[in-house]
Amino acid sequence: MNSQTNRISRDSNMELYRIVCMMLVVLFHVCGVIDITNDNLSPDDRSIGVLPTQLITSATFVCVDVFVLLSGWYGIKAKLSKIVAFIYQVLFYSIISYTLFILFCPDLTFSLNMLFYIFFFENYWFVPAYMILFVVSPILNKFIDNSSHHEFKYILIAAFIFQCIYGWLIPKEHGFLEGCSPFSFMLLYLLAAYARKYPIRLKNLSKKSLFILYFLAISINALVAYFGKIKSNQAVIDTVYQFSSPIIIFASLCLLLIFSKIKLRHNTFINWIAASSFAVFLIHCFPLFIRKIFWPIVEYYYINYSLFTFIGFSVIFALLLYISSILIDQIRIFTYNLIKKVI
Repeated sequence: MNSQTNRISRDSNMELYRIVCMMLVVLFHVCGVIDITNDNLSPDDRSIGVLPTQLITSATFVCVDVFVLLSGWYGIKAKLSKIVAFIYQVLFYSIISYTLFILFCPDLTFSLNMLFYIFFFENYWFVPAYMILFVVSPILNKFIDNSSHHEFKYILIAAFIFQCIYGWLIPKEHGFLEGCSPFSFMLLYLLAAYARKYPIRLKNLSKKSLFILYFLAISINALVAYFGKIKSNQAVIDTVYQFSSPIIIFASLCLLLIFSKIKLRHNTFINWIAASSFAVFLIHCFPLFIRKIFWPIVEYYYINYSLFTFIGFSVIFALLLYISSILIDQIRIFTYNLIKKVI
């Protein structure tokens, strides 16, 4: 049996899913600003209460898992040209962003160490973890293609139990990085491949039923986080908001299956937008952008304007960020294609 990537063509419904993933990333960071700002405000000054904040945060917290699940749904076809293109994309935005901040912020000076730190750590932690997943994907694909149904199922169950105990429930776990580790990414990759390859009960449910399950999962997550907040129990909050949480993984899988059922075979415009969606992450997650632009602007509008105005601003801000990232990414695509021709 050939690799998954050779069998499955990318459909516009799943490209739409990719676009939604990146929008969830932006909204998740907006929720992060609200949550921390609320901690410094009295209950009467909060535009959004603790419970609604936790509900929105839980709904958007699936952003990382759903993106990795998409890779497993189609399978990664590991080629040198693809990893080079991925690295070029990250370097393009990190170098351009860093240069602009150096030029327009007098308090900043260039540091090569800082540039590499940004590339591998801080908000770009996703990059090295995903690169490792990319490198080991041929091994994972061979396991997916050559293992029996029972082998696949029981190994996947055992791996998730292992992660649940040692990478989610145990305080101060080491190695799993709260679901941000390459190992956790590999499990999500295998889970999506299993869901795509074999019949599971969730696949037989309607989009409405899957959405209800998704909503129930994030509601449970939000309620636990809410009680952790009002009891000032940081351990509970830290346990709830982990990408290795089985509740978050279940909600993410439901979202993946919802979009897999949408009848949208091919849409050139959606596919064009989706091709540049990762630029949204690289631009708005750049550490200096988050600290000096994104966070202060969101916090200012949240504190100084009405809830209705803030919601409208957040939607417009997210859309403008998305649109500008896509347009800027055309320069990245043009320069990369130019370099490929020259080489």
